[in-house]
Amino acid sequence: AFRAHLRRFGRARDWSHALLTFLASPSPSGDHEANKRSAQKAATGSIRSLITRTVYGAHGLPERTNDDFMEEEITRTETITLSTTSILLALELEHIRERFSTPRTDEVAIWMVETLSADGSLARFFSESLALHWAQKYSDSARLSIPLIESAARGLLRTLDEPLYRTQRGDSPGRFPAMDFYVDALAKRGLDPDWVRALRMTLLTPGMNLRNLAAHGFTMDFSEQQSALLLRLAGLFCSMPNDLRQQSLEALPTMARRRLRRRLGWVWS
Repeated sequence: AFRAHLRRFGRARDWSHALLTFLASPSPSGDHEANKRSAQKAATGSIRSLITRTVYGAHGLPERTNDDFMEEEITRTETITLSTTSILLALELEHIRERFSTPRTDEVAIWMVETLSADGSLARFFSESLALHWAQKYSDSARLSIPLIESAARGLLRTLDEPLYRTQRGDSPGRFPAMDFYVDALAKRGLDPDWVRALRMTLLTPGMNLRNLAAHGFTMDFSEQQSALLLRLAGLFCSMPNDLRQQSLEALPTMARRRLRRRLGWVWS
């Protein structure tokens, strides 16, 4: 099954061609509506619907009580999907590394700017995170990818003139909001719901909560699969052409993938 998945890279001519394939993949959490139907089907008649559950965090302390059974089932389904997809994403990056010579970070950054019209600063940090992953420094890569995702999301919302900065109120100083606010703002702006769920389920609670666990020091080490997943989420923003940033957010991931497909000259399912 893994070999069959990697056949999509068979026509790649070089590392850049293969990286386009990686960056053009759909949301790693899958189709949100399909996940809802799957969760509803799997939950039919479950005894878990009769029990109130307390969720414990990575720190070993109770975080919340789950009263919405169906929402919990959807979260569980999408978290499993993310875990499965992260294995495939890690295999894709491993395949690129083994098949082609690993490019320098400046080569990747320049390629992203010239080929994808990506923002230069985002491209540079993405290339550094990618290089750390290919060097098998997965925790270092993940620790760079997480703030990169947040920075790129904030930059996109500022480009769209979304009010973000909260001015001083009383003793509370002016500040930018947290990542959950950015995800909500992107959702309101019409970002593809599948990508909204991928961001929320990977970075925030009640999903994998990788952003908050890393930010507060509860998780310092990350696996190869988690690193690959975070790189794919960072790639959503970092490979986004500047000339598409003023378009409807709902169409951006699809438009970006369509552009990548035209450059590749083929379409993969």
